[in-house]
Amino acid sequence: MYSKRVMDHFLNPRNKGRLEDADAVGRVGNPVCGDVMHIYIKVKDGKIEKIGWETMGCAAAIATSSMLSELAKGKTIDEAMKISKKDIADALEGLPPIKMHCSNLAAEGLQRAIENYLNRDKIIEELMQVVGKEDAMALFLAGIAGIDDLKKASVEEIANIASDEAAERIRKFLKNEG
Repeated sequence: MYSKRVMDHFLNPRNKGRLEDADAVGRVGNPVCGDVMHIYIKVKDGKIEKIGWETMGCAAAIATSSMLSELAKGKTIDEAMKISKKDIADALEGLPPIKMHCSNLAAEGLQRAIENYLNRDKIIEELMQVVGKEDAMALFLAGIAGIDDLKKASVEEIANIASDEAAERIRKFLKNEG
């Protein structure tokens, strides 16, 4: 059974939604349970000024995303990087053992967003090996953090992010890589 705190964050999620002015995105998923999280961060003066998230998953996945956003907001990059699955679960007054992977996924999503923020220029440069700068930036802001992520993205996802010309260049690139 879920704690009152989990139910509160599930029913009244905090900071939910995409940040249109995000500096970076962390995309994570668990193929076993099907949970997918996008964690968006806006950084100012070395601190997480704004954080948003989109989660497709169970009540625990939504609650952990919400709690993570509360824990990370206002923290320095270094402080936020140290937020653990235990911190999230403790702040939610516990999670059933079978749902602990949700807190791990949320912490991993934040860490991925921070890593992407710190490596932004390098990631965009890598994506520009395949597409132009504008499309590379669009892919980056959708959470695609390099060629490996590009290889894992679906054709539909790429088509929704990149221009038609870029989608065709990506298709050709991936075909040659295969």
